[in-house]
Amino acid sequence: MHGGEIHRVEYLMSLDEPEFLRLLPIALAGRGYRLGPGSVETGEGRERITIRHADAPPLQVASLRLPRLRVTFEFQDCSRAHAAQFLEGFLTHYRRGGG
Repeated sequence: MHGGEIHRVEYLMSLDEPEFLRLLPIALAGRGYRLGPGSVETGEGRERITIRHADAPPLQVASLRLPRLRVTFEFQDCSRAHAAQFLEGFLTHYRRGGG
């Protein structure tokens, strides 16, 4: 992607904002970042990555109710391959095992 083109990817994540922000520094793997209301900005060189987060309706399974966030990643001046690599590393820190 070049010339300011923006590629967006959206996820519904089963967590609340405080937990999302607590894990954020680890998920960004040492990258510098700037927090804004409902957003995080990071990038290196011309590349810009904006992560927007907002409450989503909770997930209800029987009597279990899980908070959720709608998380949108916006990649500007970033190749799709690099965006995919960033997402893979970032999302690893938010995955949960179960069984």
